[in-house]
Amino acid sequence: MFGNLANQPLQPNDLKAEFEKKNELLRSRFTELSPEDYLDLIFPDRDEFVVVLGSVKDEEGNVVEKGTVVRVPAENIWDIAWRSNAYIPYADFRKNYYHSKTLEAVRAFVVDLDGVSSRNLTQLLRYAFRRLPEPSYVVNSGQGIHLIYALEAPAKVRGLRWTLNALNEAIQSAYEGLASLDKHPIVHPYRFPGFITKIETKASVFKVRSHYTLEELLKLFEIKPKPQGEKKPEKGQKKGQLLYLPNGSRNFWEWFIWQLFKRPPYPGKRHNSFFALGIVSYKCKRYVPEEEAVEVVDMVYDGMERYNLHIGFTREEAHRAFRKGYNPKAVRVRWKFICDLLDWEYRPNKRNGRSRKEHLKIARQIKELYCRSRWEELEEHIKRLLDLGYSKRKIAKMVGISHDTLYRRFSHLWKS
Repeated sequence: MFGNLANQPLQPNDLKAEFEKKNELLRSRFTELSPEDYLDLIFPDRDEFVVVLGSVKDEEGNVVEKGTVVRVPAENIWDIAWRSNAYIPYADFRKNYYHSKTLEAVRAFVVDLDGVSSRNLTQLLRYAFRRLPEPSYVVNSGQGIHLIYALEAPAKVRGLRWTLNALNEAIQSAYEGLASLDKHPIVHPYRFPGFITKIETKASVFKVRSHYTLEELLKLFEIKPKPQGEKKPEKGQKKGQLLYLPNGSRNFWEWFIWQLFKRPPYPGKRHNSFFALGIVSYKCKRYVPEEEAVEVVDMVYDGMERYNLHIGFTREEAHRAFRKGYNPKAVRVRWKFICDLLDWEYRPNKRNGRSRKEHLKIARQIKELYCRSRWEELEEHIKRLLDLGYSKRKIAKMVGISHDTLYRRFSHLWKS
């Protein structure tokens, strides 16, 4: 759209001079903030920070200090500002445990442009900001710059993970071709203003405009929130209850063990068979007590003994294999996986080439036609019973529906 604004890499002796030129250019247009004020604007309620420390290497490329993640109290955050390998994510995490799966809220979206000189920055400010939504802040991070799209309030991730990731991708992609763009996920940490850069300068920050609401950013970057699915359990429920809810019935479990009784596990499939039994038992744990499932392990092993299929495979090994499957991590496996464990033939459901969505749509239409036909037949039968003089309560009992349903659906028969 604008052409590539990145020039040749700067020479080492010019890096600090270019850094100061970028600061002067940004001061001429925007208000410079102190690192402390910026910290309060982005994290007004934070009492502890997750800080990612990158690996430190010597001139020969050997690792002198391995990277790690530390938690730093807010009052001590500036004690580590001398480190050029310290980075802070613009996000909140459960119990401050830094991981994409523990991401709780997003405070800002960041565009990381590398190798931006003062001339590149002039072109970016003069032309790009007229075509693209302005960031809330610009951070002069050393050889590059960070464009910070800050939110008025942290955006909770629950139910919006896809939407927030799509927005992050859209904001970063808008700057492709303008400079050397480094794309990062939401949880990526960045050098914070006030911290030392790799060229031994102190990162600075400038305010461009006020913070955005999440709705404003979604509209500006044309992101439509993905429809939310089933409501997730309230906070406080266990992870296993949330992710791996058992979903099997007792009938399914009884059918499964009946198959194992008829076809005891044979050599080569014995461990897998008891592992599969553990998976199915956990799937059905809502209806099958654990003691009963454990008892079945011995029953199946007894069947193996009758056919001398137990040689080289002890009863204790059978119970250990069962225990591996009897846990919430394995309960989400599909039926095909269980069939592969048991060497059973897998027959997928036939949909005649239709997708699940198309198949369900047709199935609902067929069901509606059947139900309509059934109600029409019932209506004719009720007419005949009314003509014979039966009371409405008696008719409801004879046709097998409730008195309320009879009045709601067929009141027109005696009103007409």
